[in-house]
Amino acid sequence: MKVSGIKVEEIAEGTGPLATRRNRVVVCVRFFLSRGDEIRTEPRMRIDLFKRDCIAGLRRGIEGMRVGGRRKVTISPHLAYGRQGVPGLIPPDAVLKCEIELLEVYERDAKTPLDFPPGRHLYVFCPGEAAQNKPRWQFGLDEDGRCGVLITHAIGGTRWRRAPIHSVEAQLDPDTTRELFEAALALPTRSPQECLGQDDLWSDRTEAPNAVTRDRQANALCVTVYVAEQGQYLCYFSLREISDTWQATPLHAVISSLLARERSRK
Repeated sequence: MKVSGIKVEEIAEGTGPLATRRNRVVVCVRFFLSRGDEIRTEPRMRIDLFKRDCIAGLRRGIEGMRVGGRRKVTISPHLAYGRQGVPGLIPPDAVLKCEIELLEVYERDAKTPLDFPPGRHLYVFCPGEAAQNKPRWQFGLDEDGRCGVLITHAIGGTRWRRAPIHSVEAQLDPDTTRELFEAALALPTRSPQECLGQDDLWSDRTEAPNAVTRDRQANALCVTVYVAEQGQYLCYFSLREISDTWQATPLHAVISSLLARERSRK
């Protein structure tokens, strides 16, 4: 089977539920470079096929599989990691080869174990401001060091939800990963006056349908930070984007580096 930008080879036909673009799935995936070097193995990778949870070539390669099925998928660079690659892991303009086994299929609105992946997860969200030409972005980090940021740039006359989304991924070392989790969890104790709760914020909806989180006192744009485990918040707070406290965090440094990588692609 051929889809523009990918080549799919059926290894074994599954007999279970069908995976469509409206499903969430669990897959076992082995990633290889075109010359055969194995990059990594994901024994239980969770993907929402309707969202941009992973590279486009992998999502498209899964569609149409049935549980129990196995495929080999060859993905062109523009549907994988493009000209930038992933430093230290995937070279620029790399063709990827994936061996995929479909393990589970779920309806998107069903509550499943997919909603509560194991381990702790750190997220930071900035709503952006079209009037100030500030992009919207969301950063995510898992305990194994995998992280990435989704970036949306407002385009004049275009609603945020219709603007293109770009992604940058990275693999952090264990020490850096631990430092970021510890920094996020410690901030409410170390800087209680800077960490704002819901009563300190308001939702600016002048850029419909984008709701910009601002603090009530200075009316400044805020970023929201939270750590979750098994569906429970370990911390949840907001910081003024321009505050010295936020800009001095290791979180800000890592995210700024990823955003700079995305800008360099243009």
